[in-house]
Amino acid sequence: MTTTQLKERAADLRETTASLMKSEITFTKLDFCLIGAVCFLAGICIGLLTAPLTHEIHVLSYNTNNGSGNGSKNGNNKNGGKS
Repeated sequence: MTTTQLKERAADLRETTASLMKSEITFTKLDFCLIGAVCFLAGICIGLLTAPLTHEIHVLSYNTNNGSGNGSKNGNNKNGGKS
């Protein structure tokens, strides 16, 4: 596209936008609620994707079994070697 074609398309778009803004747009309650629900859910999705707490989190348990507690398999437990 040449520069003149782009300028003509921009002028057409400006005129179309201006004519749309002059007319009235009416929404029913259902339309308004649906638009609100879509915006709300989109905000939740975008927030979860961009939140720093959702990236690189590792939940670790530092419990180690060194064979000295109840239920150890080496026969040194208080149940006479039965586990």
